[in-house]
Amino acid sequence: MIQPNILVVGSMNMDLNIYGVPKIAQFGQSVGCDSYAYATGGKGANQAYAAAVQGANVTMVGRVGNDSNGHALITELEKVGIHTGFVVPDKDAQTGLATIMVEDTGRYFSYVTLGANNKLDPEDVEKALDKISFDMVLMQLEMPLETVYRTYELAKERNIPVFLDAGPAMNIPLDRLKGIHIISPNEAETEALTGIAVESEKEALEAAKQLYERANPAYVVLKMGSRGVYVYDGKAAKMYPAWKVDAIDSTGAGDTFNASFVNKICQGYDFDDAIQFATAAAAICVSRKGAQVSIPSQDEVQQFLTKQLCK
Repeated sequence: MIQPNILVVGSMNMDLNIYGVPKIAQFGQSVGCDSYAYATGGKGANQAYAAAVQGANVTMVGRVGNDSNGHALITELEKVGIHTGFVVPDKDAQTGLATIMVEDTGRYFSYVTLGANNKLDPEDVEKALDKISFDMVLMQLEMPLETVYRTYELAKERNIPVFLDAGPAMNIPLDRLKGIHIISPNEAETEALTGIAVESEKEALEAAKQLYERANPAYVVLKMGSRGVYVYDGKAAKMYPAWKVDAIDSTGAGDTFNASFVNKICQGYDFDDAIQFATAAAAICVSRKGAQVSIPSQDEVQQFLTKQLCK
């Protein structure tokens, strides 16, 4: 099987996961929860981890603090064979920290302190691109916006396709991303970018068309949680239903989908098969607690698919 070279540019955070959150607290109010756990995470690190455990040769570009959390993040990535030589330990910044509040339904919301992620520099990215040949670049928005734009421009100069996970939710100008290969927001991110709440396929198409006009990508891939994935290529749209599982924690599910999809596309899978594999990987992820610890291997996803398709 082809082992693609994937460059992941983005955030690296220590996650504090708090489980059994009954409601969002008001100012001055304390709310009791069930349990908590620390785990290595961050959108970029999660996606690098997912791509690596599913067979890709992954290089990570990111920034952490020169502290225990930063060292732990690098160590966890290296355990699954990720090249971390372009991860910069910054002596003047803290490692990013995400507090993730998980409801009993598996849904979550989070507060992220970006820390060293806010100092990720385009020069960090250029060093990696100058040294290694990549099949695709995978990036997110948990870093300076100028670094997002320059990463795309640097990759474009080298004819490397770029996948943008448009999270966390924010409305950014898309002019400098025109021609990007894939832009992929989730429901909240889609609404932030377009002003459209995607509560139906009609609204999903409206939002996808707006994103297509603004960024002119090859594909708009909307992640719609338990409903599935909605894809638009400028001519036609298609809804891919999600696999039905008992959701415990959706943390990292979008990251798992993105990395799995990119990996399969780079391996030469056709679009439908790549989506099917990626949605299966995300389904397994939501059935487990945590982010990186919940990401399935390539073999686990294949076993899941075999079982589901034999029903």
